[in-house]
Amino acid sequence: MRLLRARGDLDLHVLAEPTYDCLAAAVAAADAVIMVPEVPLLTAALIAQAPRLRFVCRFGAGYDNFDVPALTARRIPLLTTGDANAVAVAEHALYLMLAVAKAGVVHDRAARATDWGMRSQLRSIEIAGKHALVVGFGRIGRAVARRCAVFDMVVEVFDPGLAPATIVAEDYSAVANLHDALPAADFVSLHLPLSPATSGMFGAAELARMKPTAVLINTARGGVIDEAALIRALRERRIAGAGLDVLAVEPPARDNPLLAMDNVVLSPHAAASAKEAVDRVAAVCVRNVLDALDGRFDRRVVVNPEVLPST
Repeated sequence: MRLLRARGDLDLHVLAEPTYDCLAAAVAAADAVIMVPEVPLLTAALIAQAPRLRFVCRFGAGYDNFDVPALTARRIPLLTTGDANAVAVAEHALYLMLAVAKAGVVHDRAARATDWGMRSQLRSIEIAGKHALVVGFGRIGRAVARRCAVFDMVVEVFDPGLAPATIVAEDYSAVANLHDALPAADFVSLHLPLSPATSGMFGAAELARMKPTAVLINTARGGVIDEAALIRALRERRIAGAGLDVLAVEPPARDNPLLAMDNVVLSPHAAASAKEAVDRVAAVCVRNVLDALDGRFDRRVVVNPEVLPST
């Protein structure tokens, strides 16, 4: 906010509450909108109420709370902050992986209860030598793959949007078919945006292909997983565990079975919330906004670059 105010030629309006009604009341006069994660969907109806709107900037990388086709139809660029939080999310994915592998939930509970006998149950496993399947090879997926390799894991990557040569060039094995790769994976880490194509894409059929010792990690969006199918698979021990930073409904209902499972490690959609990452995201967000106001766009962070001038 200090950087924005220092510009001097901006009329800044901060929403009193991150609600749809507050957004609807303010958007009509806006030339630009900065959206923080808590603000609701920027719908086609809201976009239609904003005749002056020139661009929108997302405070972060995910953009599932934007109606991108409606923005594109109006030729309004949608900006994100690129890889500013990629390190934080990648580290969090590794944290979840290790927390499940090392039985973090039950070991913490046992230590607090002074139950040193718990260690004889051998609930912990090593991740060195295990197969990690990284699903989605964008900025965060690449960062996760590098970290898995450092832990001496065998890394495979599935990303249908990339040519296999792109993955191989970074010294990872490219997987052509997700279903064929799942039976060999010890850890599956999801790094996909939520879209109509990815909603519920990891469901009962995919979980059935995983081995009973496998672990599913999700730091992407809760909607990518069929949560009911995951709960069944965990209850029946058809997979060994899950590390979840995101859920289908956030915050979850108190009776969500995932909250009571000791083979599940949860965090409250906090993967990107490391202090350093938030500082970087804020700085990049402001830079994007100020550049856009001056007619300059970094095409690498524009979700719909087709709306930009060709030159």
